[in-house]
Amino acid sequence: MNAQWKAFWFGLIGLLLGALIVWQAVPARVTDNSWPVVRVVHQVKDSVVVVLNNRRVGGKEQPRGIGSGVVLNRQGDIVTNYHVVAGADSVTVILTNGQRYPAQIVGTDPPTDLAVLRIHPTRPLSPIVFARSSAIQPGELVVAIGNSLGLTHTVTVGVISATNRVLYRDGWEYRLIQTDAAINPGNSGGPLVNTAGQLIGINSSKIAQAGVEGIGFAIPSDTVRYVVHELIQFGHVRRPWLGIEVQPVTGSPGGLLVVRVAPNGPASRAGVLPGDFIMTVNGVRVLNRQDLLRVIEQKTVGGTVTANLLRGNTPVHVTIRLGATPAKMASGQPMV
Repeated sequence: MNAQWKAFWFGLIGLLLGALIVWQAVPARVTDNSWPVVRVVHQVKDSVVVVLNNRRVGGKEQPRGIGSGVVLNRQGDIVTNYHVVAGADSVTVILTNGQRYPAQIVGTDPPTDLAVLRIHPTRPLSPIVFARSSAIQPGELVVAIGNSLGLTHTVTVGVISATNRVLYRDGWEYRLIQTDAAINPGNSGGPLVNTAGQLIGINSSKIAQAGVEGIGFAIPSDTVRYVVHELIQFGHVRRPWLGIEVQPVTGSPGGLLVVRVAPNGPASRAGVLPGDFIMTVNGVRVLNRQDLLRVIEQKTVGGTVTANLLRGNTPVHVTIRLGATPAKMASGQPMV
């Protein structure tokens, strides 16, 4: 081999070695993004839909509001907020691929601001996976996905700011998740998910007030799971009911005075009488109506609670099998 060829080969080898050194020294372009939000969005995007609230104007239907929804099963059941579909002449659901379907309202529950819709898709949908909201903790990273201000599949990121924020509606106590992930009109009904891409809440509202930022609320997934089951099975939510009207008592003996008992209601069948004093329920001291509600709302229709009563000076112990709250309550203070 002559000197010219030797120089060529030495030069080529040197060039390849130099390229190898540079390749090893320069960080490779990241193709597998380790930021969990990217993975979460890819995982759940097909489970998030657009929900249109339509009204009929001059014989034609026009969208008057937009919200979000979350796919519950492959057959076509979708959960959203009640306020997203309230007052609609018709509802339209738009999937990620742009397909539009007319939706039937299976049932609504205004107290929890939840509703279930049903469509009949041409192919199976991608349902979201539920997580237990009772296991979440403040500080956890969360992702909110929805159609914010009509901009479809907007992604915002934040943390769980607090759990068990209390809201009272119709005499019932509801506990919400507080988050600083941005929630705007159109996000309502969309999912709040954890870093595993599992549903921990349905975005419901934010505090829209000058000077207030980063305070939004979501309905916990444990509540969502129970309510959507009731709506799909019965078309409404059956809430546990004792069938009594009570008022707090100051001084001795304390507890709750039973002022009215629904005829043939759960408490009546268990032997509770007007004039009884309820001291404890399931071992919990009850001093006001909310104390009582906190105990029975943890139960389901058909479940039982035990109550320690005082009838005059005589202690009475009863077991009450909970019924379902009637659709129409009697006038005056709602019974528990």
